[in-house]
Amino acid sequence: MYSDKKSVLQLLALLKANDITHVVLSPGSRNAPLIHSFVADGSFTCYSVVDERSAGFFALGVAMARHQPVVICCTSGSAALNLGPAVAEAFYQQLPLLVITADRPQAWIGQTDGQTIPQMGMFGPLVRLSVHLPEVKDEEEEWHCNRLINEAILSLGNASISGPVHINIPLSEPLFSFNTKQLPQVRVIRRPEKEHHLPRETEGKYLSRFTGYSRKMIIVGQLPPGHGLTQPLQRLAEEQGVVLLADRLSNIPAGQMDRYDVLLRTTDADKLRDLTPELVITLGGHLTSKRLKQFIRKAEIRELWHITLSEEVNDTFQQLTDIIRCNPATFLERLAALPAEKTGNRFRKAWLKAAAAITPPETTFSDLYVTGSFLQQLPGGATLHLANSHSIYLAQLFDLPAGVELFCNRGTNGIEGSLSTAVGYASASGRLTFLLTGDMSFFYDMNALWNRHLSPRLRILLNNNGGGGIFHTLPGLDRSEALNDFVAAAHDTEARTWAEQQGFQCLKARNAEELQQQLPYFVNRKVNRPVLLEVFTSMEESRKQIASYYQQFKNDKE
Repeated sequence: MYSDKKSVLQLLALLKANDITHVVLSPGSRNAPLIHSFVADGSFTCYSVVDERSAGFFALGVAMARHQPVVICCTSGSAALNLGPAVAEAFYQQLPLLVITADRPQAWIGQTDGQTIPQMGMFGPLVRLSVHLPEVKDEEEEWHCNRLINEAILSLGNASISGPVHINIPLSEPLFSFNTKQLPQVRVIRRPEKEHHLPRETEGKYLSRFTGYSRKMIIVGQLPPGHGLTQPLQRLAEEQGVVLLADRLSNIPAGQMDRYDVLLRTTDADKLRDLTPELVITLGGHLTSKRLKQFIRKAEIRELWHITLSEEVNDTFQQLTDIIRCNPATFLERLAALPAEKTGNRFRKAWLKAAAAITPPETTFSDLYVTGSFLQQLPGGATLHLANSHSIYLAQLFDLPAGVELFCNRGTNGIEGSLSTAVGYASASGRLTFLLTGDMSFFYDMNALWNRHLSPRLRILLNNNGGGGIFHTLPGLDRSEALNDFVAAAHDTEARTWAEQQGFQCLKARNAEELQQQLPYFVNRKVNRPVLLEVFTSMEESRKQIASYYQQFKNDKE
């Protein structure tokens, strides 16, 4: 039996018709008609996550694993506000998150009634569409309700470009009347996907301009696994002499220039001129390397093309000349099909020579040592989630085993939600899922473990250095008296007790020998239980090791 609320019935029927069946539910009374109906239907896979902030990121993990829209549903008031960080992340990662917030009747907003805040349009420009459903009392309002839900579902996007959508649904009392036997027959509005191709004449002009440059560079930001761009990009590098700088989160297999960030950090301005391109082509999402952004912003380049399906103007490098709105795979294939260069490209050779000198770190026990040792033993083909922010910066310094798929919440670069996202991904995918996280990200999101959907295939490596270690590596900040207690937030908290209460098998290491003893078990595919490996390091020692690593390449060039 379903709720008697006609707006709820329309919503469920349209979700089923569009095969949107994974739903993350946070408890509440105002959204109880929704919760009851989702659970009673039997066609929906329902996840219960109490903390709304964690629930939002859990839903993102499910969306990453399923490659489909996922519903997150909560009650009214501040509960809805807690979804904000996950909504922002979904917007910038272009993930199809359908946010359903139950609401009080509008007459009671601002009247000091419980759990009432203005919820219409509460996520502002961070959603592709926000709709406010009517409380259906007649046929016209039911038509209106149906139309709004259809619009919302269509606005989630498609395989090419997508993002979060908000449905606000006011529900009046009585709330707990569950007497409807079946869902109604509903109108489903469908829209064919558009083909995004450049006109032949326009494409020809770009191909001609491309061949006119000898110093060409392609920069690739964050991309989901399975993007299909690796082969044309590698052909462009090997046959067209293009310098390919791919962010570790681009899910492009390791190349000869993976540690370009170190190269840019340790090369003087005169030598960087020899590495400056004439033409830059960019695609993908966010970039980890701040140095790469600074390098291109200051460089004297001729053109910068950004390939995207989005209509937004993304001028990350402050040098944008052309937005090429088309399918990136199609355009790259056309570039890769151009005749190969007959002689080796001098520009690419200069980059290869410079990059060959940048080797992975070799350090004593520290954050660097822990990261490198773990990544070296990571099973090929596993899924790896990286928390913000120290984890992603350290991970890009090391090689990865073949076939590892990478995820990271770099849409907004916040520390909240990395743990919840990994938990959601592991639960929905059933795959062996690793999370490399620091202590600040872990403890900030520790409610992620208060979750009945923990997968036995989940593995968490918690690098606990007693605070925000990355802040100790930032030049100038080390002179602040507030650094230790207020910026880095030093602490002596351990995760073991909390994790064990939630069913984890907990391992720990306080030195290199203990770490090497624990890692084989930690990465073992046959272990059928969630595992937490907590490694204790020193912020000060880690700071010294990182500084020493960069300094060695500066010394080599002097």
